[in-house]
Amino acid sequence: MDIDRTNLQFAVFGLGRFGMSIVRTLADYDATVLACDIKEERLNEAADYTNHLVQADVSDADTLKGLDLADFDVVVLAMGENFEAAIMATMTAKELGVPKVVVKALGERQKQILEKLGADRVILPEIEMGEKIAHSLIDPDMIDILERAGRQAITEVHPRAQWVGHTVADLDIRNKYDYNIMAVIRNQEIIIPVPADLTLQTDDVLIMLSAE
Repeated sequence: MDIDRTNLQFAVFGLGRFGMSIVRTLADYDATVLACDIKEERLNEAADYTNHLVQADVSDADTLKGLDLADFDVVVLAMGENFEAAIMATMTAKELGVPKVVVKALGERQKQILEKLGADRVILPEIEMGEKIAHSLIDPDMIDILERAGRQAITEVHPRAQWVGHTVADLDIRNKYDYNIMAVIRNQEIIIPVPADLTLQTDDVLIMLSAE
């Protein structure tokens, strides 16, 4: 049975580049999104995508409790630059019974700590773009290829004939073609990050990001 995922309720805390990209993409699906940040200028930018705006310091547990987080299906904590706030918000959100808590981390150590605190998913933005995460929150089976990411072009291609049977390291695509292989889709599975010793196959789909 198809689920109308636009009925899901989202809350995004922290409206830096990563958090704002999630708000924008969720808005493209007409999803209901609460956007929260302590900085007024970021809320002004988010006002183009949602009418549900709150200016607050989410490092304060009482503030979070006052926002009725239990009413949301997904809470995204994108305050990676304030790890203490991310810890407190993760603990509070799980205590309040939020079904899915997604948290931004700045490294593997932070990721391990947040997972131990109960985060359902921890994102390392240098690996996973905010747009892709937002798509997966709407539909975990959806793989959308975006034409642009900031000023860098993303393309979806099959390996060239001369690439098949060679490893990513051997091909040295970044230096020879000015592209990074961000991900490989093989048999409907996403390989990310792409290991250097991965041997490319004819039916692979390469997600390529311009290195320029």
